[in-house]
Amino acid sequence: MKLTRIFFLSMCLLWFSGNAQKPAKGTNKAQKPVYELLSPKEFQAKMKTEPGVLLDVRTASEHKKGMLAGATAMDIFADNFETSIDKLDKNKTYYVYCAAGGRSLEACELMQKKGFKHVVDLDGGITKWKSAGLPISN
Repeated sequence: MKLTRIFFLSMCLLWFSGNAQKPAKGTNKAQKPVYELLSPKEFQAKMKTEPGVLLDVRTASEHKKGMLAGATAMDIFADNFETSIDKLDKNKTYYVYCAAGGRSLEACELMQKKGFKHVVDLDGGITKWKSAGLPISN
């Protein structure tokens, strides 16, 4: 029992020390911002003051459960996702969201690598958006 506890604590320390060395979300190793990560209320406010294209990168079945008004559906798991991203205007502002934030982070990082100028990620995805009491369309 004691050996198991020591092993578990050692593994936790290794995991935390490895993650502590990673750059913060939304930054590269030089700490330069590559995209913005905003709370639902900040995201909503920015969309009102700085128009752009709203991208929902969830799956088709998730889109059927409701989307943010005016969003364009672009399933990140679709075979043509990267090709679809390549067709977008890299100089426009893009607001990206998914269910909880993981897929939108992946999409934002891909867009940054492809040279997009301004990408905004919804922290916590549509789940946090709903929790904040903000509207979705059905």
